[in-house]
Amino acid sequence: MTLTEAMITACRRYCKTHYTRWISRYTKERTGAGYPVYAYTEQDYNLFPRYQLLAAILGEVEKQVGQPFSSLDACRDTLIQIGRTAQSLFTAIDHPVAIAAMQEERTQFIQYLQSLTPEILMQVVPLPYRRRLNEEESRRVRQQLQTRWHYDGGYWDPITNSSPWNTLFIAQSALTETDRHAICDYICQHATPHLFEITEENIDAEISCKEVDTLCYETVYCDEHYNWLLYGSHESTLTFAGDQLLAFVRRLFTGREALLNQWP
Repeated sequence: MTLTEAMITACRRYCKTHYTRWISRYTKERTGAGYPVYAYTEQDYNLFPRYQLLAAILGEVEKQVGQPFSSLDACRDTLIQIGRTAQSLFTAIDHPVAIAAMQEERTQFIQYLQSLTPEILMQVVPLPYRRRLNEEESRRVRQQLQTRWHYDGGYWDPITNSSPWNTLFIAQSALTETDRHAICDYICQHATPHLFEITEENIDAEISCKEVDTLCYETVYCDEHYNWLLYGSHESTLTFAGDQLLAFVRRLFTGREALLNQWP
């Protein structure tokens, strides 16, 4: 990795680590009401906005993956600006405790960035490739999916009968760990190295094939050729499309054909 790549990687890891930390704390320490009316206490407002802000920062940092920078300082300046300004629908919280909590996370992220010396960056361990798509790239990929597979960003087969081509689906509960590894290995062997991950939250990314999550929900995976599709639904099903991928799945489930196209 170059030093700028290492800096972006370090920031990705920072956001992921602290996101997990705060969401874990919120899960354990939440004190607000849940039923019948969901409500937050001041303690809650001091917790959950932090991981929402870190997720927003991470999304903007991931857009910098693969981008050229004239210098390490230029990269740092870009990331500092992201730390100061990143936001999402989930960070639009008009509560003084939440605002203060998010500002504290911004400050700590920027302080971390400023602490990253070349010596520290040389020790950064790579993360799997993941680059967040910009709006134009996302629009282009989604248009291709609509044209080729009639996927419009909402529910797809088997929830709807949208695909113009044959599909197979399998209940998530019917998939073994061996099955999941075999599916991922097949995709890595036969697809282009980088895949598209398209989600219902419009968090669209270009990822390493090793990052495919077969336990996904309302998420689509494909490569730049759009000849196959993998779709996970909220109904705990995993759908396969594309002649070669379907042939592989049928071979994988030889002797277990009764599991194909069966609802959970």
